[in-house]
Amino acid sequence: MVKSFERASARFSASREGRNLKASWARSQQAGLDPSKPMNPPTSGSVDTESRLFRAAAPVLDRVRSEIDGERLSVMLVGAKAEMLATINGCAQIDSVVARIGATPGALWREETTGTNALATPFVTREPLFVRGSEHYIEGLHNYSCYGRPVFSPLNGQLVGVLDIMSDAGAESALMRPFVDSVITEIERNIKRSVGSRSQSVICAFEAAARHPAAMVVAVSRSMVLQSSAAARVLSSTDLAWMQQLAEGLHRSTRSEIELTSGHTAQLDMEPIEDADGVLIRVQSRQRPVVPRTAEPLRHWSRMRQWFDEFRTDNVSGVIVGESGTGRSTALQEAAGAEPHCTIDGRSSDKTEVEAKLRALAIGPCHDLLLIDNLDQLSALSQALVEKLLLGAPRILAATADTDNTRLLSLFERRLDLPTLRAQRSELLTTLNALAGPGVRYRFTLQASRVLESYSWPGNHRELSTMLRSLERLRGTTIDVADLPIELRAKSTTKSMTPWQQASRDAIIRALESCHGNKAHAAEYLGISRSTLYHHIKECGIVG
Repeated sequence: MVKSFERASARFSASREGRNLKASWARSQQAGLDPSKPMNPPTSGSVDTESRLFRAAAPVLDRVRSEIDGERLSVMLVGAKAEMLATINGCAQIDSVVARIGATPGALWREETTGTNALATPFVTREPLFVRGSEHYIEGLHNYSCYGRPVFSPLNGQLVGVLDIMSDAGAESALMRPFVDSVITEIERNIKRSVGSRSQSVICAFEAAARHPAAMVVAVSRSMVLQSSAAARVLSSTDLAWMQQLAEGLHRSTRSEIELTSGHTAQLDMEPIEDADGVLIRVQSRQRPVVPRTAEPLRHWSRMRQWFDEFRTDNVSGVIVGESGTGRSTALQEAAGAEPHCTIDGRSSDKTEVEAKLRALAIGPCHDLLLIDNLDQLSALSQALVEKLLLGAPRILAATADTDNTRLLSLFERRLDLPTLRAQRSELLTTLNALAGPGVRYRFTLQASRVLESYSWPGNHRELSTMLRSLERLRGTTIDVADLPIELRAKSTTKSMTPWQQASRDAIIRALESCHGNKAHAAEYLGISRSTLYHHIKECGIVG
């Protein structure tokens, strides 16, 4: 047993998760557990189906049952005493596994009875944990991988349980983490809804004040303490207890100043909440919380601007290639900037006049930049004249759809390929909000996002701009499927997914949203590499 512990200790990483695993193994060994023996945890008796956690979780777990149906997965929930409240299994084979490991209603899943696992260990550490295969202390769990996260009451911050998802070892998915997190978010929301009307008034006032991610807000009453995520990164439990004391019996708005346990000074603006026994506290401190960065600028826009700058600096010819609607003409004008130029458009109905202009330019010297829009629509003779001009080394900037005339395109010294909208599905919503202008930010329901992502966008940005104009006629900025143009809804083709794949996809979308679209932060939150996240985005067609 000692040797197996030493081997496991050497295998655990130096990360926080690795240190938690190592410490859990030490606690399991000290408890005298024999890792080779079958699991047989003691039971606490009947399950309290009237507990606030059980009642809040029941409707959510009913939905989870349909989402993992047919999958080799199990979702387990333990309560405030680490007693097993519920297990939701995806198939009959998992039913037998769950019975074999003793995950039955009322079973006590504590470290001293079940060793290191994603239910018992988070109950001790109060932190999320991924346990893979042989990282489990008990050998009977080595064939499985689990991710578990504590459930805290949003009313008072107390630990009320742990939710876990289990898969076969080696078949674990990075999407298990956001899936569990999204389920817990729903459970916590139901806990909030379970309180009386006076407490609901406190919750509503708090949520309205904490809407901005940087807002440091606390709401206190006799039965609950709520704090925004920004406040949680600054305030300690001692700070919260002191604020609760200051708010006791408060009947009018007041301002106070306290010293936080961190040593920083905080200004508190406190006001009673109408129709409730609570107080709303806005906190201002020089110790600012770390706020997630906003989404990175669109990569293709940054690349375009760099190309424009380089073209204006260098005395070379350039061609901008892209499908209809990708913004070729706009990019052409942007690249030219304020530089003097003459313009030719391949769509001109007078082909003879266009050919005459090109002949004149071939004969006489041209010192200005020559802009040619819709190069691909020039006549064969005009294209031959452009070739001749390029060989004579005048400065030409052209925009074109991709053309079979590869020789002509190869004569340009610089080339910029504009991406299609369907190739930028992960940036679609960011693109739309950028086009909407400052101060406007649309939010799409998951169903509306699925329609947008499954549409082929043959008209590219031009078609997106048309859709944007239709959205501008709406009163709000939250967009559902019914708000989208009917032709877009009719032509979209939703990718076939299993309920688990769809639920996992929805969960990873929430992870991206919680990180403000920043994929580096989302990958860190999910515990995966950015390349793995991009793989999931591509596989699921996720709009980032």
